[in-house]
Amino acid sequence: MNVRASLRLLTHLDKSYGQFQQDLWVANAIGLRSPHGYYVDVGSADGEEGSNTKLLDTMGWKGVCIDPFAHNMASRTCQVYKQPVFSESGKTVAFKAAGDLGGIAADLATHKTTASKAATVELVTATLDEILEKAKAPTHINYMNIDVEGAEYDVLRGFSLDRYQVDSFTIEHNYEAQKRELIRQLLEPRGYVRVRSWEVDDWYVHRNLAGRFNTFITFSSKKFMY
Repeated sequence: MNVRASLRLLTHLDKSYGQFQQDLWVANAIGLRSPHGYYVDVGSADGEEGSNTKLLDTMGWKGVCIDPFAHNMASRTCQVYKQPVFSESGKTVAFKAAGDLGGIAADLATHKTTASKAATVELVTATLDEILEKAKAPTHINYMNIDVEGAEYDVLRGFSLDRYQVDSFTIEHNYEAQKRELIRQLLEPRGYVRVRSWEVDDWYVHRNLAGRFNTFITFSSKKFMY
């Protein structure tokens, strides 16, 4: 499997839409190229450019994309929910509509200055549990991406880790040390192992899969884990 994955990358047989090729990692190392899988993309933004889940659609996976300003979704096969995700449901929040850098104003950190120039709109939050219930999502989720410009920990606080089993996560940390540590402390006792920290994301897998991730291949000066 490692050799096949390496060859796909080196010969460009797989097109990556993801910001840092997270989609290739999920397709090859988590999904093992299976056409059957389920994903949840929180903060999906553009449905094609920089999307960590479009490739999974093309493989036949089902899933949910969640973003108050989800766009470019015409080619996608997933369910789309246009709400901000938070630790509690029904809360009215100020949201900075700053495109891919937008988010709940009170939680913005790294891109706060840039987003401050954008329009502010009032939106009503939902928990991830609430949206997954509406979507009739399975309790076994193969991949979850969380990229909401500062509110990643709050997203996880509204998600029942005792009800759902997730094979893999990519979670944006944007080098915010306190938030990153809170996420680690939340996930590790529930059986998740951080197997990769790459650019602005931490990559976690369930401990049942952790044994797969001990090999690195080098490509275009980046390291890919499979």
